[in-house]
Amino acid sequence: RCHLGTCLEVIAEIEKWITDSNDCHILWLNGPAGSGKSAISQTIAEHYAAQKQIAASFFFSRGTGWRSTIEYLIPTLAYQISMFDPAAKSVLIDTMRNEPNLHHGQALYHQLVKLLINPIQATGLELSKITIIIDALDECNDKGLISKFIKAIVDISNTPNL
Repeated sequence: RCHLGTCLEVIAEIEKWITDSNDCHILWLNGPAGSGKSAISQTIAEHYAAQKQIAASFFFSRGTGWRSTIEYLIPTLAYQISMFDPAAKSVLIDTMRNEPNLHHGQALYHQLVKLLINPIQATGLELSKITIIIDALDECNDKGLISKFIKAIVDISNTPNL
């Protein structure tokens, strides 16, 4: 979390990006290690969660078990989205009944669509109006899968009507 009075300019830029209608659905916050990216992400996540405007967040952390692997990323986000909106929860429950092993061994793109995109679309909100924060991708142990995840996110964000 950012200390009071710090990171104000960057946070204001991010908040403007979140609230403005724009064609770019992905914001990539990057910088050197220790520059405050995680603190900024945490501050934004807390701010929007308090306003019930954030659907989900995941903070990778190297060497801390489930938070250092991609295996739990999509299921964790899906769970949080299901808690965000009852319609999303209903779609997710139906999906898991029909495909109980979906969160294990399936292609990331398939997981993203079934566990995140479809439930989000069930909320009736535009995908661009749903805020999801993923922090510290570089701390994930699954480097090859992170590349595939990023590609899947970019592909999905380029899909019309999402």
